[in-house]
Amino acid sequence: MRILHLDSGSAWRGGQQQLHFLIGGLKRRGIQQFLAVRKGSPLSTRAAEQEVPVRGLSLSSEWDFISLAGMAGLVGRFRPDLIHAHDSRTLGLAVWLKALGWGGGVVAARRVAFSIRGNPWWKFKYVRQTSRVIAVSRYVRDLLIKEGLEAGQVAVIYDGVDTEAAPLPEQRSSARRRLGVADGEFLIGCVGHFSREKGHAVLIRGFSEILAIHPDSRLAVVGEGPLRGELELLIRQLGLHGRAVLPGFVSDLDEVLPGFDLLVHPSLTEGLGSVLLQAMSRRVPVCASRTGGIPEAVIDGETGFLFSPGSAEALVQSVLRARSNPDLARRQAEQAAARVRSTFSVERMVDDTRRIYSDILNC
Repeated sequence: MRILHLDSGSAWRGGQQQLHFLIGGLKRRGIQQFLAVRKGSPLSTRAAEQEVPVRGLSLSSEWDFISLAGMAGLVGRFRPDLIHAHDSRTLGLAVWLKALGWGGGVVAARRVAFSIRGNPWWKFKYVRQTSRVIAVSRYVRDLLIKEGLEAGQVAVIYDGVDTEAAPLPEQRSSARRRLGVADGEFLIGCVGHFSREKGHAVLIRGFSEILAIHPDSRLAVVGEGPLRGELELLIRQLGLHGRAVLPGFVSDLDEVLPGFDLLVHPSLTEGLGSVLLQAMSRRVPVCASRTGGIPEAVIDGETGFLFSPGSAEALVQSVLRARSNPDLARRQAEQAAARVRSTFSVERMVDDTRRIYSDILNC
């Protein structure tokens, strides 16, 4: 079995972490792989460290014909049985190859809870040329079926978490020093790309109310993105300077997660929420918005606290509930870690993906 993976991400986010886990797991199972990724991306470096061959391309759009020519050359030399496109942009390029005569199968990863119908040629991409679509959650699967895909074409494979890499106790102190948080302060953390759908502004507004009730609170919003300037301005306008910080992008979340007393995930829409799974595996209590695939990971009252998306008031009440019930929060965190081990392991994700490949290839 020979698999060509495609990924156009320029940064290290949840999708790139999952692909990194996948290629490592497939390699251990003896499957030959080749990666075509965004030139200079963090994934290109990490894949090379795994001794999996990598080709850097621009992958600027699904109409990037220079990248398409490079991919055609790769297909001619590597002769893959399947192309696994890990985002919509590279799926567009993969189906061009299929339409131009390449005879292998195409697998598409779908991690986001956005409509596919915004693309005028969605039916050509997802229905006519793609063998199987892997949805990151049941929510995403149901959305794809509602929009016109056949149920048998869509499979759900949850993200995997490396549960063997739990941080050591001393990492809590180093993480809090890195974030400038004192021992007696209650640190609320958030991790995500600074884009509108992640709901960071809702969290920052809610934090101003939390701080008025619990002056020992601190907020660290970890990440980068196009809305950084807006979030910095909002922090200044609300007088939160010094209490709410934006420490930037962190590639290894174990450098910050151990320092959090609570992770808050305020997304307005979300395919699943891989950072939630990592926090749960590290026994960090979580509060998250009840949207998209999040309730498939966080069971309200059992493995975390859920609140209505977009509501600062609901977010505040959820955080206050977690703060006022520390024993409940710790018990839920333990149950969350057990749930991640049983349902969201890397090995399960790799095995499920391999079964999809085998089903398409009848092998």
